[in-house]
Amino acid sequence: MPTIREVSRLAGVSASTVSRVRNETAPVAPHTRRKVLEAVERLHYTPNAFARSLVTNRSGGVGVSVNDLGSPYYGALLQGIEAQLEESGMHMVVASGQANHRRERESVEYLLERRPDALIVHLEATPDVELLELMRGPVPVVLVGRYLADVADRCVYLDNEAGGKLATRYLIDQGHTKIAHIAGPLSFPDARARLHGYRQALETAGFKYDETLVVEADFLEEGGYQAVWRLLNRENDFSALFCANDQMAAGALQGLREAGLSVPEQLRVMGYDDVLFARYLHPTLSTIRQPLPEMGRAAARIALDILAGRRREVNRKFEPELVVRDSA
Repeated sequence: MPTIREVSRLAGVSASTVSRVRNETAPVAPHTRRKVLEAVERLHYTPNAFARSLVTNRSGGVGVSVNDLGSPYYGALLQGIEAQLEESGMHMVVASGQANHRRERESVEYLLERRPDALIVHLEATPDVELLELMRGPVPVVLVGRYLADVADRCVYLDNEAGGKLATRYLIDQGHTKIAHIAGPLSFPDARARLHGYRQALETAGFKYDETLVVEADFLEEGGYQAVWRLLNRENDFSALFCANDQMAAGALQGLREAGLSVPEQLRVMGYDDVLFARYLHPTLSTIRQPLPEMGRAAARIALDILAGRRREVNRKFEPELVVRDSA
């Protein structure tokens, strides 16, 4: 592997000049810069990341903590983060918190031990007070999926209450009066907000909120499958179902098929998130879209701006969008 001194000899300049060109730390004459870049390309020189970090006090990496690395939701979010970081020549190190308080804390500690330049975190089980303490620490932290007023400029989030209203109001406008809801874990702020939006839409339309039409599940396919059977066994005769995410909706669709119910002919189903598989389910899934790649990019831009000491106009609050497909 070539060294910086070999590059400097080939270019006929000092090693410090090569460093200035590579790191853009000081002006270099155009013809000198050209000679250095030609030497770099000819030798396929890649500066040693550890050595560079000692000089710049930067690792060139951003730590990212999400709940589930196998989830299509987090996959889409990570794609957006990675794409934005790559454009700035940075990389991400990812850890999973599994929506468990202890695991989330351990994932953050693991990332901090790797000396990231910044952190981007999507933490469900960590209390607000701990998040605030983390975000006031020496490493810049950007929070995705939650809103904390004290650090609003470093929060990227969706209006989940509006999303719950949008999904439920669409089903009401179709003429449904008994709409069931499979909620996510109600210890999670986004699940509570979606349930609140569902309830508000019902009450605004003049319908009484019926807690027997609501089942709490775990945001996973199996949870949605089990939850829809619990609803069916209550014999509430609902005609539409709003699931708090697409993964639970997929499980619910399987349960409804096994129960002999046809969707959308006998029952309408609405999901939430618009992950990739939603358009390939049978029937294709009506849902509420979260612009996850765009949210990931926004979080990465905020982190990069903090590191660069600049402020750009970045969208932090995203609005949900209704996506109508065959299931509703």
